[in-house]
Amino acid sequence: MATHRADDRTLEADLRNLLVRLCVEWGFCIRPKDRDRIAASAHLQATDFAAQVLRAEGLDPQIETQWFRKIKNRFVEQFGESVSAEDYPKQRP
Repeated sequence: MATHRADDRTLEADLRNLLVRLCVEWGFCIRPKDRDRIAASAHLQATDFAAQVLRAEGLDPQIETQWFRKIKNRFVEQFGESVSAEDYPKQRP
């Protein structure tokens, strides 16, 4: 049986896990096609991530500023201000 080390994680897998947590914890359960699109991003900034999640929920990030900030902060906690698949996971905070 193969072992799975934490540094073998992919950015896509970790983005999917974050999206699942946003669904379970806060009810942001976006459609699979939106989840796939966001998770497949090769480079992502915290602000872009938060805006994409809110738009996928049919919300305006300019109006939903509290949610925007909460989602952005959750991204920053895990990935920092931005993340790139090319450098992942070595750049993780």
